[in-house]
Amino acid sequence: MFSGRCGSWTGGAGLWVELSGKMHVLARLLAQLRQKTDDRIVLVSNYTQTLDLFSQLCRERRYPFLRLDGTTSISKRQKLVNHFNDPAKDEFAFLLSSKAGGCGLNLIGGNRLVLFDPDWNPANDKQAAARVWRDGQKKRVYIYRFLSTGTIEEKVYQRQMSKEGLQKVIQQEQTDSDIQGNCLSAEDLRDLFTFHDSRSEIHEKMSCDRCQPDAVMPDDNIIAELHTQGHQPDQEDIGGFAGVAGCLHTLQSSEKQIG
Repeated sequence: MFSGRCGSWTGGAGLWVELSGKMHVLARLLAQLRQKTDDRIVLVSNYTQTLDLFSQLCRERRYPFLRLDGTTSISKRQKLVNHFNDPAKDEFAFLLSSKAGGCGLNLIGGNRLVLFDPDWNPANDKQAAARVWRDGQKKRVYIYRFLSTGTIEEKVYQRQMSKEGLQKVIQQEQTDSDIQGNCLSAEDLRDLFTFHDSRSEIHEKMSCDRCQPDAVMPDDNIIAELHTQGHQPDQEDIGGFAGVAGCLHTLQSSEKQIG
């Protein structure tokens, strides 16, 4: 069980990771990056309780990490940034609160960034993602956005797309005036709390032809090619989308065995 406001787990070391699909994928991703690359990663969340879980995961797996949130003093923040950007240091992960450090920081020491939970304002997510895509970055940058299908996160992300002018893709019958609107209508508010029995409502509304709902799971020979789901093939994506896809395959197989 989780105890206290910090959300620390008291039911056994490592077992708590299996309770969350997103945390399970994150743990697998971090393990692959740590073992197979020299990349560093920035983990971004809107909630300090989630950062607490990141901290616990890093401590259990013995990943060196730094943390910056609203409780970090102004004088200490730049020292943390400089420490993370120093290639001579061994820090592997930088835990970042999007509210405290989503703007202005230059975290070029890392070239991979995880947006663990979406923000209602797409500009906030873009600002957070840009922390590693800055002047002086010498590596290829990878941004991972974690979403759980069938949850409010899908609704939040759809609202982001609407605010960015992409609502024509999702709801082609919307008028131009509706696309520009920033306020939630009564229908939009009702839809936020309406459950849709589908694998991914976003894929259905976008009429995505890359992911078929009845498609069979890929075998091990083509899992390595699944990073093309990002629409940017990369043969050097070690621990990237290929690793995440393999993790999801394993997770779904485990669910079938349990069921």
